[in-house]
Amino acid sequence: MMSDDQNARRVYRNIREYCETYNIPEENLVDILEDQKVLPMIRGKATEYIGAAVLRQALDLREWSVDKLNLNPQPGGTYDEDVSITYRRTGDRLKAETKNAVRGGFSTGTRMTPTPHFSVKCHKSRSHMGRATNDRYLVGDFDVLLCNVSNSIFRGKTLDRGLSLIKKPGAVEWLKNYYDVSTDDELRRCTYDDWRVCLPVTIADAAGVIPRIPRVLMVDDPNWFSLDHLAANLRTLINGG
Repeated sequence: MMSDDQNARRVYRNIREYCETYNIPEENLVDILEDQKVLPMIRGKATEYIGAAVLRQALDLREWSVDKLNLNPQPGGTYDEDVSITYRRTGDRLKAETKNAVRGGFSTGTRMTPTPHFSVKCHKSRSHMGRATNDRYLVGDFDVLLCNVSNSIFRGKTLDRGLSLIKKPGAVEWLKNYYDVSTDDELRRCTYDDWRVCLPVTIADAAGVIPRIPRVLMVDDPNWFSLDHLAANLRTLINGG
């Protein structure tokens, strides 16, 4: 196992090689990564890797294998899976999709959804679509959808550095009470770790189309469950339930 010092040197070496390969000025790398046009794409890709790591922690790896896939977009709008989950006993493979919440999408309640909830961006990116005009997923494109709460508590289109919390009346207070924390940093960490999972068939319409922006209830959502219930739901899928 590498020491912290060895790992730091390896990371810095990789950064230097990356900048040299793609002709990126090293001294401007952080500014480029924090550009408001670039950061959402980076955070979206990071969610895929974090989601794979979360799945490995949530599942018994003697029973399941989890692989992060990094595929190039396919022509014709063909879906590319983020993470592959394989049931070792039978070899059955399930496709998992990771999505970020809508930036600033947390609400303590609306007329349509009167209880605290957040929204999830669940539509295809332009790189997935090719010439297709419909950006909505269908049941069968993937087997499991997972997201965390975090992006929903951050304000969008802010010019300040970092991620500022939303200013909706009562929202941050409700969230801090829900997670039993007192500081903004504690709240951020709790939402990073609060993952919600669903089976697409439970949120799709009668035609098997998944909503572009499904809503997730913070408490007692009938369609979304915690990672504690993931293995049981995956077994149900494999058994044809």
